[in-house]
Amino acid sequence: MTTPDPTNRDARARAITLLLAAAETGSEINALIRVALRAGFMWRCPTCRENHYADRETCCGKPRPDDA
Repeated sequence: MTTPDPTNRDARARAITLLLAAAETGSEINALIRVALRAGFMWRCPTCRENHYADRETCCGKPRPDDA
């Protein structure tokens, strides 16, 4: 797996943010978050289960897991 280009990562984060802002229902938001997590645009902390954008490297005082 190659290291993601930070420019592309930022563009994906902006796109997800815009889509989430335009979502009108909880089910739309949940669907967008699921897609973002599966596509690697976001990751979920295994400890607190909080969702984060790909540029966030730590949560709960621990580094981002390798598989996130």
